Amino acid sequence: MDCADVVARHGWRLVGTYVDNDVSAYSGKPRPQYTALMEAVGTGQVDVIVAWDPDRLHRSPAELERFITVVERAGTDVTTVQAGQWDLSTASGKLIARMLGSIARHESDHKSERVRRALQQRAESGRSHGRHAYGWNRQHAPDGSVREVVVPEEAAVVRRIADALLSGESLRGVTAALNADEVPSPTGGPWTKNKVRGVALRPRNAGLRVHRGEIVGDGAWEAILSRDSWEQLRAVLTDPGRRTSTGSAAAHLLSGIGRCGVCGAALRVAINRGVPAYRCSVNAHVSRRKDDLDQLATELVIARLSASDAGEVLTATDDPDRSTALAEADQLRARLDEAADQYADGLIDGRMLERITARLRPQLSEAEARSRVVDSTPLLDGLVGMPDVRAVWEGLSLSRRRAVVDTLMTITLNRTRQGARTFDPEAVRIDWK
Repeated sequence: MDCADVVARHGWRLVGTYVDNDVSAYSGKPRPQYTALMEAVGTGQVDVIVAWDPDRLHRSPAELERFITVVERAGTDVTTVQAGQWDLSTASGKLIARMLGSIARHESDHKSERVRRALQQRAESGRSHGRHAYGWNRQHAPDGSVREVVVPEEAAVVRRIADALLSGESLRGVTAALNADEVPSPTGGPWTKNKVRGVALRPRNAGLRVHRGEIVGDGAWEAILSRDSWEQLRAVLTDPGRRTSTGSAAAHLLSGIGRCGVCGAALRVAINRGVPAYRCSVNAHVSRRKDDLDQLATELVIARLSASDAGEVLTATDDPDRSTALAEADQLRARLDEAADQYADGLIDGRMLERITARLRPQLSEAEARSRVVDSTPLLDGLVGMPDVRAVWEGLSLSRRRAVVDTLMTITLNRTRQGARTFDPEAVRIDWK
């Protein structure tokens, strides 16, 4: 409106209006209307540019220099509501434009610093930023304070996902089960594998605050999962060197798990003379009837789970290295918390806090990585020590059976004697883990 008043007051004819709503001149994002304006100036369609303020046109010195070149070459005048006329045909006019541009840039940089620091302080205090997350809601107290409270129904879904994945269910299977039960996703629509994975991996589930992609401390909200459970999920879902059966869509018990004894390639199912068989996936070095190999693996697993010492051996979770790493991580977190308290009390300044954080964060990440040892207890829960392991096994989903097999043993299929027509268990090497 103000720009239109300037045009009317001078008796100019309005030939075009160029508006880039919600796109800051400082953001660096493409501004289609600004580009169109420059093209109109360059082709001689515009005699005068009218803007609210110089910093609405540009805040980048490099962009300002290009602007000066275009309008000077075209002989176009520039008038702003706030700063009056810019005469960019003279050295003094260019100097003023550059000075105003530098001031606008400084103001934007200063504002960005304040915003970043405010967000950093908010993160370090454990408070959330943005919309409330799935699993929690925000309650406003009469004194103006805000706290996040757990939504029981949504928290139950998060725990259901975590329990299923830790027990060996696949992402595909968990997703299908949620949709079959008509459980609404965080967006209200059906679940996808990516949505399930994203919900499972959120650090905030364990009460952890993330800022700029890094965990910066505890959040000011109640956790839905224990820290250990969340670390287990992260180990299972993100580390390619660990058990990955949660993401498998394999349709056979040993596909991708069994190995060729000649070249080490994975076994895959193929049809051999009309009969399904596990075969070396690279050069078909070895091949066995699928039913025979599945039955062997199944009987060995059931026998191992039914053994008298199974409960003691298979569910043992004490790992000295992991315990050391967990203690080291706790100590580093305590040092970071102490530094944050010292900063809040004015004992150290922001630069010192940044130096301390920069040194301790990599050490904490390394200790946390060493502590992520997948615990097989949830996977074997309900199997070890049961009076009828076979009945329980037959009631498990394929994805969980695969996870159990992959956790307990390494299966290697060797070549058998030439001309053999019956299945030879001796040609199958089993290495218990």
